[in-house]
Amino acid sequence: VIIFFICFLIFIIRVPIIIAKSRGICDNELNTIAILSWVGIFIFFTWFIALILALIWKPDKWIDKNNTSQPNHLNDWEALEKLFRLKEQGIISQTEFETEKMKIMSKNNL
Repeated sequence: VIIFFICFLIFIIRVPIIIAKSRGICDNELNTIAILSWVGIFIFFTWFIALILALIWKPDKWIDKNNTSQPNHLNDWEALEKLFRLKEQGIISQTEFETEKMKIMSKNNL
């Protein structure tokens, strides 16, 4: 019974953290919610504050879990490769190629 109670307590404490992670909250915001949640063991109202923050906080950086693509610089290299093929096939001119290449390269300082 005691083990069940401890497991249930740990789960309840982690609820705000789980919600925050599922909403894409990370870094310092997530740390703040985690600290408030765990302090809730001793000072119960901090758990409620953590829960409210997890539900309403707008993250500084969003984690896109649906985006499983490669990092941007790899996508840019692929774009450059496709652009080069278009130029080689005569679909775009050398000037168009250079213009688009500079746009891609300046975007991420390649």
